[in-house]
Amino acid sequence: MRTKKRKKEVRIEGHEIAEHVGKRLKKYKKLNFLEQFALFMGQVQILEFGLKRLLARRYKYDVDHMEKWTLGRTTKELKRSGLRPDFIVLLESVVEYRNYIAHELLANEFMMRSLLGGDGGRFELRRMQKGIYELEQIMFLYDWCEEHNGWE
Repeated sequence: MRTKKRKKEVRIEGHEIAEHVGKRLKKYKKLNFLEQFALFMGQVQILEFGLKRLLARRYKYDVDHMEKWTLGRTTKELKRSGLRPDFIVLLESVVEYRNYIAHELLANEFMMRSLLGGDGGRFELRRMQKGIYELEQIMFLYDWCEEHNGWE
């Protein structure tokens, strides 16, 4: 009787993720608030594009049909298609940060600065930095899953 060889499971530890994400965050260090905002939004678009490619490749979605989808819609389709739940949980958090940063952060930042003076928006900067951290974490995990076929 033949037995199937099981693929060796490739794993990554939390400290390895933290190390790689720390390296990814270096590109934000010397940037001002608006530059960090712009880089965050650009990185989100790169992630969104990659996730749409994943839907097309893995679940046979039509690329043209997905062209105008948002990150939120793309995430919902990945969840509905059965992509690994731990990745979806992190991705849903990034969607929340993306929506806040894209639609409210700048207005809140400038309102706080006008009311409180120069550094009035430290709260907004902290929220953006948390969003940046989660985005860079999910982008690293996306790359890792692609490289190691870790989508299951």
